[in-house]
Amino acid sequence: MTISNPLADNSPDHEDQSLVLRARSGDRQALEDLVHRHQAWIYNIAVRMLHHPQDAEDATQEILIKVLTRLASFEGRSSFRTWLYRIVVNHVLNMKRGRVEHASLDFAFYGAGSTTRQN
Repeated sequence: MTISNPLADNSPDHEDQSLVLRARSGDRQALEDLVHRHQAWIYNIAVRMLHHPQDAEDATQEILIKVLTRLASFEGRSSFRTWLYRIVVNHVLNMKRGRVEHASLDFAFYGAGSTTRQN
């Protein structure tokens, strides 16, 4: 049994380039194939950066929508995976920046909580 690494870049770029061109011209199957080729890869990057599977699932869906709506902006100056990687990382970093750190991570919060419980 062979286990494949979903983070490995084992997809030839010429196939991605072909799928992008076909998807831009309206080929729904090419669009679906692009999603299936890269969905696990996107999820694995997101889960490694966010550390929460549910957050990574949400991010993956948001990223896929972003990729599909911006597919026309892919110019082919880099590989499709490189372009996609930048979208994934930027999206996840923006998500992390937007998170509000909860007061429960503050020592003062724990100290205040222990004194209120005793009263």
